[in-house]
Formats: sequence, C-alpha cells, structure tokens
Amino acid sequence: MLRDLLDALRCPHDHDESWLVAMVHRADGPLLVDADLACPVCGSEFAVRDGVAAFAQAVGGAELEAATDPLRLAAQLGVSDSALPILLAGRSAQAGAGIAAVTPAPQVWINARPPTQDAPLAVSRLTVGARLPLGVATLAAAAVDIPHATPALLDGLVRAVRPGGRLVAPATMPLPSGVRELARDDRDWVAEITTQASGLVELRRRAPDQVG
Repeated sequence: MLRDLLDALRCPHDHDESWLVAMVHRADGPLLVDADLACPVCGSEFAVRDGVAAFAQAVGGAELEAATDPLRLAAQLGVSDSALPILLAGRSAQAGAGIAAVTPAPQVWINARPPTQDAPLAVSRLTVGARLPLGVATLAAAAVDIPHATPALLDGLVRAVRPGGRLVAPATMPLPSGVRELARDDRDWVAEITTQASGLVELRRRAPDQVG
C-alpha cells in the first residue's frame, strides 16, 4: 500500500469518520510493506502485510465477466491526470496496467489478484468487506465488477469519489442515489457523482473550565 493513501483511509466501522493511526514497521520507498493501523475512536486494529492492507475478509464471488478492455475502461473513467487515486475493484484491476499507460493517476485495487510484472507502480492494494475504508471525496473515479457492485459498496463509492468524478459498474446493477447516468450499454453504466456526503468531524479540545 502506498504511504500517500494513509490520509484517505478511514475506519470502516459504524461511527463518524475517523483517520487511522499508523505504526510503520517496514517500508520500501513510498510503499508500506508492514504496518499496523488503529482507529482512535473504536480501537479497531488493521494490518498491512506484504504491502496489502486488510480491513476485512474480501468480498467473494465467481469471476464470470469477460476480460476488461483497459482503453475502454480508461475512457469510461475519464481521468486524464489526478493526484487522487482511481479505484479498481476485483476483475476491474486487470485493466490497471493499461489504464496506467493512459493516466499517471495512482490506483487503489480492492480484493484484486496479486499484480503481474507489468502492473503500474503506483498501486495500493486493500482487502475489504461490505464497507469501504475510504473517506469522502478521496477518489478521482472508480470501477467495480459484478461481485463488488453491492448496494453497500456502491453507496460507499458514491461517498468516496469526488463530486464530478465517475463511477463505472455492470449494467445489470441499479444506480445508487447521488449519481447521474452519463452512458450505458449492454455491459456497463457510467455515472457522475452529483453529491458530496459529510466527512470528518473536527474535534476540538475544550478548556479545563469548560469541562463538566
């Protein structure tokens, strides 16, 4: 996982958004190889091992879809250059190397197979469950395959993709709220994020005479 993604990570549990505290044990340049992450709100702990941040058991499901065309997906995502990452879920990550040839934007892969030698260098790999551990407006765009196009993950992506960014999902899945459909064919729909959820709640220390 790339160190730069730390600022975007949030505890996936059911409480107000909270940054995670990181204890880094081993890094290789910008890549965190081994680290421990902790939530200061609920005390939950998560591990980064061999460069992969594990937040839950990965969403399962058979990969029945046709191979993803990288140029097609890059056009659907519509990201030419961005400091914010593009998220690719499951089988969509197979297009990662091709997308990296079109845009230098960093990538986040969730529940994806280990990268091959031609994978882009700027990749953060996460394993997640039903809830996405990313903050509001921390992604430039996102694409999901069928196993990851669940209502919970789509709602999480609507929160995580910046307003005006795009979300690509299988055509068989209904659109979540907070998006506007831009295009559709027999394989996918492409939607634009039209709303922004509330994010981190700022915590302020009270003076001693105000406590109580």
